[in-house]
Amino acid sequence: METSSDAVEAAIARVAEILRSPDDLVKTSLLRKRLAIEKANNDAQLKNGVKAQLDTTQEGIDMLTSSKEKMNTIKDNMQTIDRLCSEAQNMIQHFPRINKISQIHRNFIATQDTVQRLQEMHLTIDQMQNMLEIEKLNILGPAKNLLFIHYQLFRLQEFRDITMYQANTSSQDDDFLTLKQYFKRLDVVSEDFLDYLWTLSKNIMNLARNEQGSVIVRIVKVIEAEERADEKAKTAEHARHSHQDLATKFKSVQTSPRVIRSFRSRFQDKLHDSISELFEEFYDKYKDTPTELLDQLDFIFDDLALVFQEIVPRFPKKYNIFSVYVLAYHRHVYNILDRIVNNDPDAGTILRLIRWVRSYYKRMNKEIRISEDILEPPLLDGREQDLINDYLKLVRELVDTWMSNLMNGETNDFVERSKAPEEDGDLYYLSGSVYMFQIVNQQIDVAVESGQGKILADVVKECCEVMLETQQTWMNLLKSELKKQIDKPDEVPPGFVDYVIALANDQIRCADFTDEVLNRLAPLLSEKYRNQINNDLEETMKGFLSVARAAKDTLLDVVFNDLKKPFSQFFTSEWYQEDSMLLIIETIKDYTFDFCTHLNEYLKDKIMTNTLDRFIIAYIESMRNKGAKFRKPDCINRMAKDKGIAYAFFQQHIPPQELNSRFDSLTRIHTLVESPRKSIYLDYYNLKKAYGDVPIGLIEDILSKRDDLDRSQIKEIMVKAKAKAKDTGEYTGTPTIFSKLSL
Repeated sequence: METSSDAVEAAIARVAEILRSPDDLVKTSLLRKRLAIEKANNDAQLKNGVKAQLDTTQEGIDMLTSSKEKMNTIKDNMQTIDRLCSEAQNMIQHFPRINKISQIHRNFIATQDTVQRLQEMHLTIDQMQNMLEIEKLNILGPAKNLLFIHYQLFRLQEFRDITMYQANTSSQDDDFLTLKQYFKRLDVVSEDFLDYLWTLSKNIMNLARNEQGSVIVRIVKVIEAEERADEKAKTAEHARHSHQDLATKFKSVQTSPRVIRSFRSRFQDKLHDSISELFEEFYDKYKDTPTELLDQLDFIFDDLALVFQEIVPRFPKKYNIFSVYVLAYHRHVYNILDRIVNNDPDAGTILRLIRWVRSYYKRMNKEIRISEDILEPPLLDGREQDLINDYLKLVRELVDTWMSNLMNGETNDFVERSKAPEEDGDLYYLSGSVYMFQIVNQQIDVAVESGQGKILADVVKECCEVMLETQQTWMNLLKSELKKQIDKPDEVPPGFVDYVIALANDQIRCADFTDEVLNRLAPLLSEKYRNQINNDLEETMKGFLSVARAAKDTLLDVVFNDLKKPFSQFFTSEWYQEDSMLLIIETIKDYTFDFCTHLNEYLKDKIMTNTLDRFIIAYIESMRNKGAKFRKPDCINRMAKDKGIAYAFFQQHIPPQELNSRFDSLTRIHTLVESPRKSIYLDYYNLKKAYGDVPIGLIEDILSKRDDLDRSQIKEIMVKAKAKAKDTGEYTGTPTIFSKLSL
């Protein structure tokens, strides 16, 4: 009756939920059809479930019937064997006497073997004890003798069990006690070994972290050996109880003297103990700072990943070791979160707690491949619905979905480049920034209307985290697409430079939009949350600028990748015959036209300065080219000509004072090539004073390329140069262009 009443109340509640207003009555027919369809689906699922259950039950009954028939057959065969044995005894003359003499002989051999093994036992125990003490010095492995120690102790324990069993059934009490005392040392060492084994088992995670997988394998082998022995003993005991009439006649069905040790069960207990200790220590450390506790609690994903990668492959499947860890970790996480809730957390901790729980289930599903319905009990017991409003739930779900869809489209366009990027005037752009900040501003506007600073702070933080993720996506994509562009330029779609320009411009625009959000919120923020929101938005703004700089650097990587070959010819025989500098400047000029036409003004100024720096670095590094030779005076004229060509180009884009300052390094390096032998060390001294981080190895390499100096002269010059370098002392100033050289 009570069940029927509950059903009626549930039905009334469902109808009340569906029909909230008079207007909903119009939908009655549609609701009736929808509920009819749901009922039909439920009935079909129930029917299929019942059918599957009946089929499974029938299969079980069939298997039981078959097993019973086989057991009867075995029983009949055993009885036949017993009858044949009895008949055979009557066929042999003097069989009782022969049987008795044979038994006496077997007993004599067994007694002789027992005495010999007793004499050898203490020597073996001493050896095992010494080995065990050595192994215990390092509890994290390598435990190379673990299996050997276990084998020897296992063998002695079997001997002990058999001997004590025989003594218990056939000897006097004094003899039994004497034997028990004799085996006492074996019991002590065996217990010591067990302590060591369980300590290893409790440190199995640390063994995995320290790449001691072989120790884990040895632990498993010990457990499996003991389990097999237990199973054998259980089988013998079961056979003795099942066939008592045959047990007295057949040795194979006698009871086993072994005491069941249940190593596998004890191992799992130790495993659970170690996990409990881990979480107790963790909670004690962070119990006063629950927000930090939640941040640090993410270690469980690393631990479970480690279990899956390093521990699971070393255990038999029947152990279900991964499930053991997952469920144990989950139950302890449940207990920790329950403690936090019971300690009356503040609003910020509650919201952070809810977000962490959702992230936990999502990561468990995505990273660990464990669905939420398997993880019992549910975290917070479902009380999160009482701790959060519908708006924050909508923020977490919708922002993540919208941003994910938006980034999928943007990144696909960037990779496929099937169409040109969007243009605003002459500038290239991607469309993502406009839509991204429409989403962000919508959520912030609703949060502002709530009038709760903590909710607004959480919404801003949530949005900033998503935007930081998009920034990391762009960073990764820039690296991967640049690699394709450099490694396989003929296999990638065209337009990479245009899309990188568009991305750079778009990220600058995102930084501007972020700044607008910050300025818009500033008058609305209380002192309590102003710093948090400002820091989040400023960090996000820095991230957009970082992506823009990365895009700018990617453009330069493309440019100077194209210039590798001509720079590699500098100061070699090709350089004396061809005009490599003209080719380089023309290439830079072509790229510069695109940059100056389509790139944001801020980035345009930066990229020209960076282009000049890259050019100077590549030029100086080319002076160490394989096969380079400074043939005087021809090289002097060509170097002056090259410098003039480069200077003429860069002066169109860089102010004269800055240009002269940057070209000064080339001028001083050229001086080392032109300088008379006796004044080289003075020119180096001037260079060292101006650029304190210039490597001495670079100077020696340049001098070694001069065709007017031999080794002895270079050695003499370098001695003087190094002496002069000491006069300047160790350089502690700002790094110069020479610190960027790849030497």
